[in-house]
Amino acid sequence: MGKKILILDDQPDILEVLTEILEILGHEVTAITSGNNIEKIFQAAHYDMVISDYQMPDMTGVDIAKKIKDKYQGTKVYIISGYHQLLSEEKMAEYGISGLLDKPFDIDELKRIVND
Repeated sequence: MGKKILILDDQPDILEVLTEILEILGHEVTAITSGNNIEKIFQAAHYDMVISDYQMPDMTGVDIAKKIKDKYQGTKVYIISGYHQLLSEEKMAEYGISGLLDKPFDIDELKRIVND
């Protein structure tokens, strides 16, 4: 059975590619371009996983991870970034981030995290 996954990225092409890959892998995907309404979105549905871009105009992936950690502790959060070693292991644990995905992301790595 697939997971319910929320993807946040301000670039529609990234959202489209990730959505297509994850749906092919059998997951239910919601894709949004802003984290402004994250609380409303989580009130409407529970997500097993969130994959968020690190840097977006309205908030960062870290901001999103902190909000989710405080209210939805069972949800895994992964951050997508073009910067290697963006956050230390300690900071990731503190913020509730399960892991980082490098841009451009590797499909096998994406499969591994969603099937974990």
